Amino acid sequence: MSLPTLRQLALATAIAGLLQGGVSAAPINPASYSFDQPADCGRWCFQDPAYSKLTDGVLGRAGWAANDGQEWVGWAYERTVNVDFDFGTRRLIDTVRVGSTQDTLGDVMLPSVTVFSSDDGLAWSQLLTVGTPAAPAGGADPSSTAPHGFLTVPGLGAEARYLRVAATANGPWLLIDEVQFDNGLSAIPEPVTLALLGLGLAALGLVRRR
Repeated sequence: MSLPTLRQLALATAIAGLLQGGVSAAPINPASYSFDQPADCGRWCFQDPAYSKLTDGVLGRAGWAANDGQEWVGWAYERTVNVDFDFGTRRLIDTVRVGSTQDTLGDVMLPSVTVFSSDDGLAWSQLLTVGTPAAPAGGADPSSTAPHGFLTVPGLGAEARYLRVAATANGPWLLIDEVQFDNGLSAIPEPVTLALLGLGLAALGLVRRR
């Protein structure tokens, strides 16, 4: 192998290692959560008896009726629901993402979301709000199997043990299937990524010696 080719390979290997490691924010998983109001039943019961559906990584579809709505937790009658997340210890939380949907019938609508923080679960400080119009445009067919979007509250920069996600209904029904958190920091590279980076740096050293 010629020297220029070896140098190009070394550079490519090192750059690949850097690009694969830590370019996405690190997710934060809460230890537990609770609601201040029980979920409701409609065509199906959109309940969460084990308090696990909002953090299990299982997403519903844009159509709330797909899969009989099993992934969704839902509340009716146009109200605000407080979902309190306990991280077990103080954590840095920068972004909250709330998985939700709305339909073409006007009975399931995207909520507005306000995030609060607390150190004791009793006194809460309001951080940021993502508002949604009372009658947002668009919506999915209730049976659609397409993926849904997330309501994102970024740039929180909160250090706290507890975070409250207050979801306010903008229509008869409010549905949530997942709430995600991250700290806004780059994820730590995995061992395989570190090994790849090490190979790249070693190859660069070989090029330098030659």
